[in-house]
Amino acid sequence: MSSKILESVQKQNRRQMFEYEVYELLQQGGIAPPRHVFVATGQKIDGALLKNITTERVVLKVVSAEIVHKTEAGGVVFVENKADAIEREIRRMEAGLAKHGRVEGVLVVECVTPDSRGFGSEMFVGIRATREFGPIIVAGVGGIDTEYLAKHLKSGLAMARASAIETTPEEFLQSFKKTTSYEVLSGLARGRKRAVSDEDLLRCFRAFIGIAREYGIHRDGDQPMLEEMEVNPFAFSGGKMIPLDGRGRLGNLTPAPAARPIEKIKFLLEPRAAAVIGASAKRMNFGRIILNNIKACGFPTEHLYAIKDDVPEIDGIRCIPNIRSLPEPVDLLVLATAAEDAEKLMDEMINTGKVQSVIIIPGGVGEKEGTEDLQRRLAEMIVAGHQRPDGGPVFVGGNCLGIVSRPGKYDTFFIPEGKLDPRRNVSPRRCALISQSGAFIISRVSNLESLDPTLSISFGNQTDLTISDFLKVVGRRSDVDCLGVYVEGFKDMDGLEFLRAVKEVVRSGKTMVFYKAGRTAAGRSATAGHTASVAGDYDVCDATVSQAGAIAAETFKEFEQMVDLATALHGKQIRGTRIAAISNAGYETVGMADSVKGERFDVTVPNLSAAVKDQLLKVLAKHRLDSLVNARNPLDLTPMASDEAYEDCMKTLLESDEFDALVVAMIPLTPQMLTIGNELEKPTSIAHRIVRLFRESPKPIVAVVDSGSLYNPLVRVMKSGGVPVFRSADWAVRTLGRFLRSQ
Repeated sequence: MSSKILESVQKQNRRQMFEYEVYELLQQGGIAPPRHVFVATGQKIDGALLKNITTERVVLKVVSAEIVHKTEAGGVVFVENKADAIEREIRRMEAGLAKHGRVEGVLVVECVTPDSRGFGSEMFVGIRATREFGPIIVAGVGGIDTEYLAKHLKSGLAMARASAIETTPEEFLQSFKKTTSYEVLSGLARGRKRAVSDEDLLRCFRAFIGIAREYGIHRDGDQPMLEEMEVNPFAFSGGKMIPLDGRGRLGNLTPAPAARPIEKIKFLLEPRAAAVIGASAKRMNFGRIILNNIKACGFPTEHLYAIKDDVPEIDGIRCIPNIRSLPEPVDLLVLATAAEDAEKLMDEMINTGKVQSVIIIPGGVGEKEGTEDLQRRLAEMIVAGHQRPDGGPVFVGGNCLGIVSRPGKYDTFFIPEGKLDPRRNVSPRRCALISQSGAFIISRVSNLESLDPTLSISFGNQTDLTISDFLKVVGRRSDVDCLGVYVEGFKDMDGLEFLRAVKEVVRSGKTMVFYKAGRTAAGRSATAGHTASVAGDYDVCDATVSQAGAIAAETFKEFEQMVDLATALHGKQIRGTRIAAISNAGYETVGMADSVKGERFDVTVPNLSAAVKDQLLKVLAKHRLDSLVNARNPLDLTPMASDEAYEDCMKTLLESDEFDALVVAMIPLTPQMLTIGNELEKPTSIAHRIVRLFRESPKPIVAVVDSGSLYNPLVRVMKSGGVPVFRSADWAVRTLGRFLRSQ
């Protein structure tokens, strides 16, 4: 694709592209614009100039970098297709529009007769270069309907958004087919006729994605770069897509940062030797808490050091006066001093060759007003260190709680044990939490007391290592099946690397649950065009990460539930989305049946076949419930059902090929069930029965206990046995549904 068009814009010291220049760029990509001719200011009109425009009427559009809203300024006029009429109108427009800005000329365009008019008769397609993800592509219903639908429909329903780098035209068409816009344009909506073929849509998307990949990423040198381009609207005439208005803008795009030596993260996560700077010998400060935490995790004390020059040891840990004097290189150095001390120690950390990785605990750097210069200097020193032959150390933070690594036998979270049980004697589960916020991690671990992640990583303000770095390394570990990720913001172009890492994680058979904070769309002026106003940063992130295969959680509670569920169900056979459900309360069976469809999932609760119904009736008769209970799905067992009756019904449904997963809910207050106190110790209790079936069955099973704190021990028994437990039946079905659909 030729860059002469953009080079011409650049040479004229313009950022804004003219409409006919957008048409030329589209034509190179295979999209035919309406026939048109540009008439420069003062240029004479004659028949030869207009010979290719054969319609009876033409549209005259002012061409000006300073007049954005052409219609409002009187810069769009319909006129008879005759040279003298066009000449008169152009001179009148030039004179009248001079007060609005410099007029470069007028574009004479053939009149296009649309196949239909009104809502859904036009389309919008745009590309925009973003700081985090590079170029993205957006498509939806066009004209004045674009922003209306974006405002009034939930993200992903009104229009499609995707990374132009990581998405193929075919994949983007499939995403577009899931939108309301496609339903309208393709004639699927009631009372609508198809306005455009899938082939034409694919051709259009291929052109825009090609332009984005060619010009929408940073290039070294003086090459022109396209910051934004859109057509709004595309009209449909003769079944073809015709661009009726185009705009574009050049800009200085975000370059990718220098690479970090992420292979050193393995030393960070499983260090052989470690040291802590900032532990006090006189009081229990953060540094000393961290030193004792590391010791308590079983880290070998002969390879653990405190960097301090005025005492020989702290709490049995040998003190070393400075980094240079360390008796051996350390894979991990924890910096728990004041933020301003980090700069003073940076030379030793980087240039002695004694340190492979550093966790910067102190906050304030880059967040607190007046620390921006310090943040910049630290970043520059770190980048310079990566130019060393050994790559220098990698850095986590600052402003982070750091890391709890079960395989690495250390914990830098300075939380008192009385306020958060570290559960160091419990085997880790095969999940990892990676969060920009340390408080987010400890809150999730507190709420999910039996989650016990293999790794909990708080990475703070990403002075060096970024979220994509951690995801790439942790996602490849053989001891992690599920990753829960919380992000507040991406470093330059790291969103794109993050998408690539997500795809790698999902391709490897693992589950990733994602929560993006900061959901208010960035405000942009109308001059930025529809692409910016309808493709806010959160919407782009949500759409692209979901398309990469992650499960995007909408609430903190959904994030918790999904991480817990995905960890518990990894390795189960996911054959489909047919759910069987049991409860001893009618409201739960109704609630579960009502919760099978949602914005991001769609599961079924199938009716029982005659064979399964007959099997179930035999079980009910065995327990003298056949006169009280109807054999159906969901199964309402009534409060008369015992623990054994529950188990027998569960077995019947699990053994059937008609169901892919089971939800077993209970109101545990019934006297027929063993659900409190010493009853929970009996192997015949419902909790132990569910745990046994969960371990024996290859199918996913989730439990529900919708009752108060008296029944927390019941929940604890099942969760300790690996069973995912919900406290609400409707949320159990919704969360299980999203999980099944994501696999």
